[in-house]
Amino acid sequence: MTIEAFYVQLTDLRIPIAVLVFAAPWITYLLCVAIPGKLEEPLLLSINLGLAIAGFLLLIGYLSYAVNIGGWRLVVTTADLLLLVLPLYHMLVSLWLSRRRLPLHLIPAFRTFQGLIMMAAAFLFLSWLGARVRIIFFSFVPFSTFLVLLAIVLGIGYAGYRKITD
Repeated sequence: MTIEAFYVQLTDLRIPIAVLVFAAPWITYLLCVAIPGKLEEPLLLSINLGLAIAGFLLLIGYLSYAVNIGGWRLVVTTADLLLLVLPLYHMLVSLWLSRRRLPLHLIPAFRTFQGLIMMAAAFLFLSWLGARVRIIFFSFVPFSTFLVLLAIVLGIGYAGYRKITD
């Protein structure tokens, strides 16, 4: 199965996927209300947040693939708006409902989420910097300052990695 075939299949099955993604945070919340416990609630909320993170990563993968193949014009003309909005909805509603049940620091998947956000921010900044840095850049900013900024960004990425692995 190719990446294109995978995303075409997601588009073909958009209605069942939309129903499942829309209902998942609420089903998890109802399960937490029905089965309260110090072990069960963090597990259920962590699974739900993990699914939200996976959906968000699929969205990022799709956008990266579509932009590299045909640019933003392809995304705007061919992408299904419902499938683009659902991962964001799932993530935000899952975080909101999880916060209503437990403090977020007690949910293991939230730490992973924080680490991924920090790593993604560092990667996006490095990608942007790599595309913009030219010889002219060093006439405005000393090379040592550039290296310090690069070290700070890499430190943020490493801190995100440590949040995931610890």
